[in-house]
Order: sequence, then C-alpha cells, then structure tokens
Amino acid sequence: MGLKFIRCIAFVFAIILTQGCSTANAPKSAAQENNIDLLVLEGNADTAYKSGHLELAEGLYRQLLSYKKDYAPAWFRLGNIYTRTNRLDAAVNAYQNSISSDNEHAKAWHNLAIARVRQATDVLIEAQNHLVVDTAAKDRMDQLFLELMRIQSAKNQGPKVASYENL
Repeated sequence: MGLKFIRCIAFVFAIILTQGCSTANAPKSAAQENNIDLLVLEGNADTAYKSGHLELAEGLYRQLLSYKKDYAPAWFRLGNIYTRTNRLDAAVNAYQNSISSDNEHAKAWHNLAIARVRQATDVLIEAQNHLVVDTAAKDRMDQLFLELMRIQSAKNQGPKVASYENL
C-alpha cells in the first residue's frame, strides 16, 4: 500500500510539473508582456473619469482598449467623455464600438441616440447660416430645430431623456 501511494504521488507530481511547464510556455498577452494589470488600469481610468479628469481618463481607457479591443464598458465611457467634450463623431464611434461588443448595452444605445440628436441639432445650426430667410424650407428647419432643442432641454426636467454620462 505504501508503494502504491508513492507511485500515485509521483504520478500527480509529474502531471503538475508538466502542466506548469505548458503554462510557462503558453503565449503571453500584450498586457502580461508589459506587466500591465488590466484591473488596476481600469480602476485608475474609472477613478479619473468619476473625479472629472476626463483627459486622463480618456488616455487610460484608450490604453485599456489597446489590450482589450472589444471591451464594451471602456468604449461606453470613452463615448461619454467624447460627448462631454463635444466630440460627437468620436462619441458616436465609441458608442457603436460598445454596442458591437455588447449589443444589449442599453445605456450605449441610449447615449448613441442622444449624440445623434446633438449632431442633428448642430447640422440645423449650420444650415441656418446658409439658407435664405423667409422660405418654407427655412421655416421647417426652424421648427425641427426648436423641437430638437425642446427634447434636449427635457433632460434637465427628468430622467426620461437624460444621458447615462455619470455611469
């Protein structure tokens, strides 16, 4: 019985040893090669974001995404940063990347819609500079502009239209 026990221990030890060797030879991720702790990186990005250091948070989220390209929460936060800094094309791109990674990310869908509404408003403002005054087209543009402004101002009156920037 003692010999069987020793053989069993030797067999288990050999398995553990070979598993250890195979893990040691396993390819490392870019984060592992650079000794990057992605949880710490994300935590630092979240802290910077929540404390309003958007430029720092942006850099940290972009660094995180260089290691985890399909990480929806980081794309979502980048979208919020871009929206807050009025870089709406970049915000739309970030929200779309978030949705591509997680198509059930309701907050990303919501904020994508808000960014698109803001883009539409910007288009109407630009159109005002180029349209002839007192035309039916200008009147329709004015009405649409007023309606979009009403929708956007509603976010200050309740949670129905408010963006998820604080999340």
